[in-house]
Amino acid sequence: MGFILSCTTTPKRLDKLIQIIPHLKVNYKFFVINLCSEYKRFGKFKIPKKLLQLCKSNKKVVFNFVDDYGPVCKYLGGFEFIMKKKLFQDKLIIIDDDTFYHNDLFYQLLDDKTKNNITTGSGFNYDDKFNYVIVEGETTMVEGYAGICFEYSQYSSFIKWYTKFYNHFSFKSDNIIDKYLSASFLGDDFIISQEYKNKFAVKNGRRYLSPQPYGFEDDALHKNTCFGSNMGSYKFLSDNIKIYETFKNKYYLNKQINENSFLFIK
Repeated sequence: MGFILSCTTTPKRLDKLIQIIPHLKVNYKFFVINLCSEYKRFGKFKIPKKLLQLCKSNKKVVFNFVDDYGPVCKYLGGFEFIMKKKLFQDKLIIIDDDTFYHNDLFYQLLDDKTKNNITTGSGFNYDDKFNYVIVEGETTMVEGYAGICFEYSQYSSFIKWYTKFYNHFSFKSDNIIDKYLSASFLGDDFIISQEYKNKFAVKNGRRYLSPQPYGFEDDALHKNTCFGSNMGSYKFLSDNIKIYETFKNKYYLNKQINENSFLFIK
């Protein structure tokens, strides 16, 4: 039993990520870099020689091509990789491409992980004015930049279904559904936090993190121009939560119809 690290990145950041990976001395089974042949925001992508050389020199570092669904690709791609390799007893830890991680963080995520919860290095709640309130222990929100740890059995088929809609909106549209999908693309931590009810933030998790300067440049999701910030995205998603609930009801209705159809055919 071990764990797999999974991240997604952009063409602009890949060189920096390649420099960070060798400094991770933690004993992961695989480090999965999820890439897209074409990005919604950045266009087409070609694998650079530096990445091929890194994968050749370190067999535990692999790249995995996925469709572009934004930062949630590290979640979907990680589970897809576990499924492909049949590593069902291993944990998945999703991380960001712009943070240097102290090895102890991963062990804390694993130590506090149970069959029923997901763990993170950074959790927060909202106060009555929707301000960010840092918490440890039980948390309302988990943050991917500080790592989120899952069991394979916790894979959400709803999230997979929901992300299919990411290809059917415009960032420039004022349509309320388009805006909700846009906020979901920019705020995947909110969607993950909604899907998992039992969430736990490890003690002092933030002290094991060193965000890198390039994570604050113009391509950073938390500097988005649509909602102003991550908190702006989260507030829009929260204020219009009925849209999310409608998507979820549609998913379960479709699932029930498909299951009933299968039983009828059988």
